[in-house]
Amino acid sequence: MAKDAALLSELHKLIGQWMDAGQIAQPSQIVEEIFKNKPLTGPYASFYRAFAKKELVGVVARMLKRVGMSDDPASPQMVFPGHTRLVKSYPVLRNGERALVPISLCTPRELSDHILLLRKQAKGCENHATELEKYVANKTSLEGVRARNEQPEGVEVEPA
Repeated sequence: MAKDAALLSELHKLIGQWMDAGQIAQPSQIVEEIFKNKPLTGPYASFYRAFAKKELVGVVARMLKRVGMSDDPASPQMVFPGHTRLVKSYPVLRNGERALVPISLCTPRELSDHILLLRKQAKGCENHATELEKYVANKTSLEGVRARNEQPEGVEVEPA
């Protein structure tokens, strides 16, 4: 598990470096950077490299997909100067993979698509919250009825 945390930390660091440099960060390029720094050797290196690349690209893609998708303020290294939620880069589909593209290099269409995605996510969260409120109210009501029905005769129960 410690190695997983170290790998994720290294990935975050690399992604941050690409963002700070104002470069587009594509998962496959980030993984190639890792392989440059930690080359695989031995008779089966190509096999392990192919397997590791596929897995790592997936991990990086998931990391990039989450950037700019939270209601929480962005982490200080990711925040676009002068803002609390805008980030320096956004996940955009480029060259067949989801890349992290500096906001200044995003097209108006890409930014509009991200706005629509955030609004759709917000609506989905609002609908989810409303449905959960109804569930809680119904559950509380049913538990009150059940509690009253389970009382022995002659015992009064205060209404909730």
